[in-house]
Formats: sequence, structure tokens, C-alpha cells
Amino acid sequence: MRRKRCVLLIAAVAAALALDAVPIAAQEARSAIPRRPDGKPDMTGRWNGSAGQIAHTNILEEHTGGFGINAGKSLIIDPANGIIPYQPWALIERDRRREDANGYEDPVGHCEFYDIGRLHPFAWEVQYAGGDVLINASQNITRVIHMNRRQHLPAGIQLWLGDSVGWWEGDTLVIETTNFNDKTRMGIGGDFHGPDAVIVERYRMIDPNTLDWKMTITNPKVFTQPWTMTSGKAVTRIPMTTDFDDEDTCHEGNVDLVHLKNTYDQARGLK
Repeated sequence: MRRKRCVLLIAAVAAALALDAVPIAAQEARSAIPRRPDGKPDMTGRWNGSAGQIAHTNILEEHTGGFGINAGKSLIIDPANGIIPYQPWALIERDRRREDANGYEDPVGHCEFYDIGRLHPFAWEVQYAGGDVLINASQNITRVIHMNRRQHLPAGIQLWLGDSVGWWEGDTLVIETTNFNDKTRMGIGGDFHGPDAVIVERYRMIDPNTLDWKMTITNPKVFTQPWTMTSGKAVTRIPMTTDFDDEDTCHEGNVDLVHLKNTYDQARGLK
């Protein structure tokens, strides 16, 4: 009987120690995070959120592979079914854009700006300037996150990257972006959010080399409810010595652009 009690006591102590270890590890990870003079996490450096194959630059929801498309799981974490909650008219428009013959409409094929929800799988770099946060991304795209104001620009001013203001909630950098020009797409698959979208991103540093990134999109004119996506994997730090792929040549000499134009013309009997 005594032996049984001893075994139960040892098991209880072991369980208690295991529970205590979790918050201690979390505290150690938090204390290891680099910080700026104001005490906030220092995200200075280069980052990448690709899971190896950047399939989600094509289609954000779960999809099979095919010509020019890598298979991929859904990046939509809310709603739980992993499907973007489009309004009926918006779903019809998204599917129209997804047709091969309409791929030529994608602005990225014209070397124009990427959507902010389309940048994270590529290499991007965080810098600080005058209290603001700068995110330098693919194809020489630079986002300025205004940390010292809360009001957005007047509604009549519409921009490729929108107008971004940021603030800290504890150790999480929150960025709210509005004032879009409705010319971008979230992927080659035709997904879009419309000019009236309010997009809120959350960047949380898990440890010195890992970021958790989430993006929530709200626009009642396009969607039936707000929805949230994340990266293909946790965003990880890459060495500053790594070549920064900024796509200077834009689609390797625009060969893809010629192909898309030919497909577009053939579908309409122009060739």
C-alpha cells in the first residue's frame, strides 16, 4: 500500500513540474527577444513566410496542383472551413478572374504592385525610421507603417498599398490598413478584397528568429463576415548575408507576360 502511494506521489510531482515548465520556457523565450530602447520587440532584419513552395501566391484556399500551380493547403484559419466568405456576386467575380484566359488581367503580370496580402511569402526586411516601421518587400515595394498617428488619410486618397497606421498591443505589432485603390489581387487565383477593406495585421515575435503573422480582412461589401489568413509556415528570420530577392527583372524578362497575353488573345479569337 505504501509503495502504491509513493508511486502516485512521484507521478503527481512529475506532472506538476511539467506544468510549471511551460510558463518558464515561455518567459525565457520572451526575455530572449531583442528589444528597442522603448522596450518593444526589435524586428529589424530579413524575414520569410514561405513554406518552401509559394503556392498561396496562386490560390489562398486548399487546392490541387496543376499546370503552373503547386498544390497547397488553405491559409484561411477563420472561418474554420478554410473558405473565403465571399458575397455571391464577389465569388462569381473571383471565379471569373481565376479563369486562365483572364490571367492577363493580374497586375503583377504587368510588373505593377503586389497586394499587401501577397508579399509575406517572399523575403522582406523590417527597418525603423523616426519611430515608424518600414517593410521593404519584393520588387522594391516599401510599406511605411505610421506609428505616430491614428487617423487614416481622407477616403478620396486611394493607394496601391493602402494607408497603414500601427500601434503596439503588448508585444504584438498591430497594423491597420485602409484606402485601397482596388487594382491589386491577393493572388494569381483572383482573390480580392475591394477598395473599402479594413485589413488588420498582427506581428508577434515568438522568439528572436520567429514571427507569428496573421491578417484579418473586413469588407461587408465583398464578404459575408471578416476572415483571417496566416502564412504557409511561421515567418522565420533569414541571414542578412542572404541575397535579397527583390525581383528587379520582373518575371525573368517578362516571358510569363507574353504567354498570358497570347492565352488572352487566343481565348477571344484574336489569334
